[in-house]
Amino acid sequence: MRFLPRRRRPAVTFPPPAPVPLHTPGTEVPPGAISLQVALHIARRALDRHQDANIHSRTAMFHAAIDLEHALRTLVTAYDHDQRT
Repeated sequence: MRFLPRRRRPAVTFPPPAPVPLHTPGTEVPPGAISLQVALHIARRALDRHQDANIHSRTAMFHAAIDLEHALRTLVTAYDHDQRT
């Protein structure tokens, strides 16, 4: 059985995209900048969630460390953003 040669389609060209800056300082809020009250609520919930964590459990300490670090970073970012405005 012989195969027929495939017809080539003409190449499709798209117009070049307009340049967009990746970062415009001074106009964007930092990632994770939420109100200070919401950040405090997140931190308090993280503390409540891990207050009874077993200190001898690696898994429990790992999850507590990650959750509390996230809460702390969110709180610091919200505080810094609140101080600038």
